[in-house]
Amino acid sequence: MKEKLHQTIVHNVFIWICVLIFVFPFYWLVTTSFKNRSDSFAMPPKWIFTPILDNFVKVFASGTFVSSYYNSLIIAIASTTISLLVGIPMAYGLSNRFTVKNRQGILLWILSTKMAPPMMVAIPFYMIFMVLHLRDSYIGMILIYLIFNLSFAVWMLHGFIDGIPKELEEAARVDGAMRISALFRIIVPMIKGGIAATGIICFITSWNEFLMALLLTSSSTKTVPVAITNFITLTEGIRWGEIAAASVLVTIPVIVMGICVRKYLIAGMTMGAVK
Repeated sequence: MKEKLHQTIVHNVFIWICVLIFVFPFYWLVTTSFKNRSDSFAMPPKWIFTPILDNFVKVFASGTFVSSYYNSLIIAIASTTISLLVGIPMAYGLSNRFTVKNRQGILLWILSTKMAPPMMVAIPFYMIFMVLHLRDSYIGMILIYLIFNLSFAVWMLHGFIDGIPKELEEAARVDGAMRISALFRIIVPMIKGGIAATGIICFITSWNEFLMALLLTSSSTKTVPVAITNFITLTEGIRWGEIAAASVLVTIPVIVMGICVRKYLIAGMTMGAVK
């Protein structure tokens, strides 16, 4: 009993240490967003201070950041939604329900588009988008993130679909359901955890991406990661308070989405392709 109690204590202490390590940077970010400039750079750090909202007021006063926030929401939601709508049928077509020649090779080729460094394809995409007049447009940004997210969505969802017994779909087809109907009425409800996990990762990828947004946007569709760099100025230097406040605002959609799909997320991340 003593040995078991000792192991439990050590286990709990280790978990709390890990939690503190991961949470502390976010805690520092949040507290910095409520500090004035002198408190932010105080040495030793001020753990007790008078919180202010000036940094958030300055961020919202910046019309560029507000419009960029709106742009990021549109682009991230649209690219994630389209990735799932297109990725589910594609993953279904590559599942073990069909005879596909060199299935693993196709899946590896699809995944390779996700593994390629963005810098390697940045200039070609820039030149193509300039010729097609897609630079600094919603369609162009949604398309570029769809290219990156779709390969990942197909790879993830393929594994989830393979984990569903074929007999369930066959029973539905015996009852008269068409294959597409069986997909969306039988398989999709059973892999909703995998869809939630895939969707939130695609959303985070689109929401946080910086390089392509820097190259392919200017004023009309500038996204949040690019807009945050506006708080780095030549006259005032790095405005850490505003950057911290903007960063806190950037994390809100991801946290809200994680809370909404939390009951599906754990199940989805522990099945299918990630086993």
